[in-house]
Amino acid sequence: MTRKMILSNKLEMASHNLMCYSENYLMDTPKAGYEEQHKEAAAEVEILKAWLNEFHSTRLDSTREFIGIINGWGWSRTYDGHPLAAGLRFEVDTGDYYTHGDVRIFDIAPEVQHWFVGEDGNYGKYDIEKDRRYGRSQLVKITVDSIERVRRIEWAFEEE
Repeated sequence: MTRKMILSNKLEMASHNLMCYSENYLMDTPKAGYEEQHKEAAAEVEILKAWLNEFHSTRLDSTREFIGIINGWGWSRTYDGHPLAAGLRFEVDTGDYYTHGDVRIFDIAPEVQHWFVGEDGNYGKYDIEKDRRYGRSQLVKITVDSIERVRRIEWAFEEE
């Protein structure tokens, strides 16, 4: 029994539960009276899919997704003096208390620099949104390419 096999079995069961709480085969509409169960099952399916995507692929163009918290990042400067975010320290959500996660270090691709460096060289999108979400979910989903570079970042849960 491997971790990947256990997660695959859990995903199959979570998908079954989502189907049971759904009104249609697209599983995007909950049955009347089962809205909360549908929402929880959909979140579980999404998280399990992300965890399964963490396993390395033999393809060079493959990407993996991780869900967790940003634990910090390094700063440097470009050759012409502009601020640059580098060395993202990411704590993968392992289902245990968030401070006991699996810590990983990734490079930050140019297309996600705006998350850490704002237009004025100060606060980026991440700091501004993190402050707004204070006391609520800080989980983000990152997409990492085959050379361990973060290519995409999004909040794992939308907050009202």
